This record gives sequence, C-alpha cells and structure tokens, in this order.
Amino acid sequence: MTVANLEDLFIEQVRDLYNAETQVQKTYERWSNAAQSQQLKTLLSDRIEQASRRMNRLQQICNAMNVEPTGEKCHGMEGLLKEGTEYIQESEPTAVRDAGLIADAQRVEHYGIAGYGCAHTYAERLGMDEAAQALENNLDESSEIDQRMTNLAKGLLNPKAEPSTA
Repeated sequence: MTVANLEDLFIEQVRDLYNAETQVQKTYERWSNAAQSQQLKTLLSDRIEQASRRMNRLQQICNAMNVEPTGEKCHGMEGLLKEGTEYIQESEPTAVRDAGLIADAQRVEHYGIAGYGCAHTYAERLGMDEAAQALENNLDESSEIDQRMTNLAKGLLNPKAEPSTA
C-alpha cells in the first residue's frame, strides 16, 4: 500500500496493530504455559482476552473504512515476540524466567502503547471520533495491563528472582 496522506497512514497503522494483536494472542498462550507463577499465567491469559477485544475494535474501524484489517505484517511485534520466545527456550523454569518473561511482555505492551497512541492521534486529526474512541479504549487497556505487569514484577516476581543470602 502506498502511503500518500494521513488517512493512508492511519489505515496502515490500524492494519499493523491488528496483525500485532494476532501475533500477541498466539504467542502469549505459549508464554502463559511457560510461566511458573499462577499470577503471571492469569495476567497473560487476561491479555489474550484483551487481544480479542482489541482486534474486534480494529475490525470495526476497518469495516467503517471499507478496508480489510489484514495485509500488513507487524515486523516490530514479530521481533519482540521472537526475543521473548527465545528467552523462554534459553532459560530454566524458575522465578528468574518469570521476571524476564514479564520484562519481555512489557516491551510488547510499550510497543502497543506507542502504536495505539499514534493511531488515536491520527483518528482525532481525521475527525474519526468513533475510531478515536475505540483506539483510546485499546490504549487504556494497554496501559492498564502494563501497570499490572509492573506491580506483579515489583511485588512478587523480581523479589523471588533475587539470589538468597544465607
């Protein structure tokens, strides 16, 4: 797709986000299975459910614009998820793995926050109020799950990963 104006850029970004959510949904299932902490498993499962809601909102935006949500490959998300998957394969199933896994998951969320923030701004500029609201909802969910990840890491996972001093 040639990007000639802000609407083209907006469409490209929405399609990229749709693909990113598709990748997250598939990969977080494997990450959840690799996690040791039940709290982390629950958090990743909650994020998988969010991906479905986010994808539905993105689909609605595309439907309103008469474009397919597919067609863009989010290479940035692909790289982030690949790094996390490689980390799982290279680490032992311990609290340290969980601490590293949450770090990888937060990188994923921060990438999404940036994408949703930009797309939201484009929608506002284009006067697409419903799309802007849907993207703001996705952005809010991204921020909320990121905060939950921070709380889990600080309160449980990172302390458990510290070496014991005896």
